[in-house]
Amino acid sequence: MVRHNANPNAVQALQQKLASNDAAVVDELYGLEPVFDPAAQAPTSALGDFVELQCPYCGEVYGTHVDLTGGSCQYIEDCQVCCQPIQVTLDVNDAGELMGVDATRQEA
Repeated sequence: MVRHNANPNAVQALQQKLASNDAAVVDELYGLEPVFDPAAQAPTSALGDFVELQCPYCGEVYGTHVDLTGGSCQYIEDCQVCCQPIQVTLDVNDAGELMGVDATRQEA
């Protein structure tokens, strides 16, 4: 009969890991990839936000998606109603959250 001498500290550590309900420990023990849980994320998406803009030409309010990945910036977007060029200015903080948006007539 072959007898194995297991390190009692290692056995105890493994027993503690097995008793853990921690998701990271379970993933490690079973060799699983971490699970992305959208509910654990902040309510504001790191990729963008949906905002309503008022066209400075025709005055109509329309909804559009703004990209927050580039931080604070300015870009040109055509009005979805009258097709005039609108200069959109995004104010994005260091955490990637939209702080403000402004729609003005395109500068010449």
